Amino acid sequence: MGFGAPESPSYDPPLASLSYAMPMPSFPPAPVPGAPTSPSSSSTSEASVVNRWRNPISFDVAGYCWQYIPSGGTFPLETAVRAGRDADGSTIYVGRAFHEGDMLPAKVIPDKFVAFVAFGGEEHPKEDYEILRTGDFVWEFAVNGEVPPGAVEGGQTADGEKLYIGRCLHNGTQTPGKVQPSHECLYIPFDGEEVRVSSYEVLVIK
Repeated sequence: MGFGAPESPSYDPPLASLSYAMPMPSFPPAPVPGAPTSPSSSSTSEASVVNRWRNPISFDVAGYCWQYIPSGGTFPLETAVRAGRDADGSTIYVGRAFHEGDMLPAKVIPDKFVAFVAFGGEEHPKEDYEILRTGDFVWEFAVNGEVPPGAVEGGQTADGEKLYIGRCLHNGTQTPGKVQPSHECLYIPFDGEEVRVSSYEVLVIK
């Protein structure tokens, strides 16, 4: 794609802080919520992972949390963290969702009642997702899979690689996605495709 140091958006993401924190949950390989599983000794632990993700709010490090939004659930507009705007002017928020055993950073568009993740060269809609809420954040410029200190972890792959929250300017939008260091890029879900970008911003907790 190629663009210079990113311009500051015309709005500021909501900034807030929590007075409490809980350890960040881990995401071992697990099926997509609702997917059938064969009977095995791991079935109970896999169900526990899904049930924990479906809790209304899961707490990460001090200052921010993730809230589970079921299909058709109420969206926390006042505290959700903004990432940018879609081509039609819809506000895009920072989220994450399960897909093919990965927990993936997502772009969430409440006006469309769905989140989108990038995976396997395609954009995938997700009706169940988590939304990032509150926190004192900044966006910092990075390239080629790099992430600055304090980068917000948005999930991880089934084999354990950490994924971070990034965003970029693309075709008149400011779209969030997943920074995958081993691939040396940011991937964004856009227009049905997984788009690879080498210059981007990373969400960082102050």
